[in-house]
Amino acid sequence: MCGEETPSSTPRVGARVDFYPASGLQHTHLPVGNLVFLNPSSPSSCHATHVRFSQRPSTTQTYEDGESVLVSIHMTGDLTKPLSDSGLLRRFILRRPGSGSGGNDDGVEMRLPGEALSLNVGNDGIIGRRVSMMRGNEVLADGIVGFNFLPVVAAGGSGL
Repeated sequence: MCGEETPSSTPRVGARVDFYPASGLQHTHLPVGNLVFLNPSSPSSCHATHVRFSQRPSTTQTYEDGESVLVSIHMTGDLTKPLSDSGLLRRFILRRPGSGSGGNDDGVEMRLPGEALSLNVGNDGIIGRRVSMMRGNEVLADGIVGFNFLPVVAAGGSGL
């Protein structure tokens, strides 16, 4: 998976997008956060029923408490194309709980609306696709979906 190293305490399940600031915004080579697509009741499933957004603590808030952002999964994985040329596979609203709602400061987890997402490459799978995060007409960040699984190591094997 591309992106910064993941701490060993972070669950490695499903698929993950590391979000980087969209062009024109405060640019950094560090991700502003990540979105994990997962199935909490079956971690090794090839279908995601939930998403978990975690914002990097050292970055400017991508979005504030109680605010909603639109997450779009596009048909292509080309970050050089305008969003209007990237097609659309799926969209959903991600709402950050308000500070008084008992939300988790570590991030936001929610059930995906509609059908589960396929964690495969090609056809209706989301691996390799561009994902953008928008507020109004402003693109806040985007990235590419990658696998987030740890390799299975056979007994006595190196797993490589």
